Amino acid sequence: MKRLFLLFCFLWLSVTLVAQEENFKVGDSIPNFKLWLTDGTRLTQEDIKDKVVVFKFWFTSCLPCVIDIPPLNELVVEMENRNDILFVAPALDRKEPIFEFLNKHPFVFKIAYSAMDVSEVFNKKQVYPSYFVIDKNGKFAYVDSGSKQSHFMPLKKAILKALEE
Repeated sequence: MKRLFLLFCFLWLSVTLVAQEENFKVGDSIPNFKLWLTDGTRLTQEDIKDKVVVFKFWFTSCLPCVIDIPPLNELVVEMENRNDILFVAPALDRKEPIFEFLNKHPFVFKIAYSAMDVSEVFNKKQVYPSYFVIDKNGKFAYVDSGSKQSHFMPLKKAILKALEE
């Protein structure tokens, strides 16, 4: 009987912990955050009010993260005349390795460094790359944590929809 009780407790705890690891869903409010950018500024949820924000969580030695940089750069260039959108790439790496990486692989997002703490909150499953679009009201408009899509149409559609609202 004691073993059965211990097994039940273990299973209950396991289910509880797995449930806590769920990522955010579309419509959820964003959590508080603070990011330090490579340009020397910081970014918080207060700084993004009334803007659509595209977050890409990544790290420099993640091959899928690197492969998708050119099409993401094209997306930024396509929307460069808009003042109601921010493209931010929180990286797990420290500042110096990011600078070394950017010398070889230009990335036109605003880059945040040493962002593991923010990544753990947004990207609970810790899958990379992960994408989140935040609408102008501070709610998740798009969540892609690890689908490994080879194209960006769903991301682009979510951005355009968030910009229309």
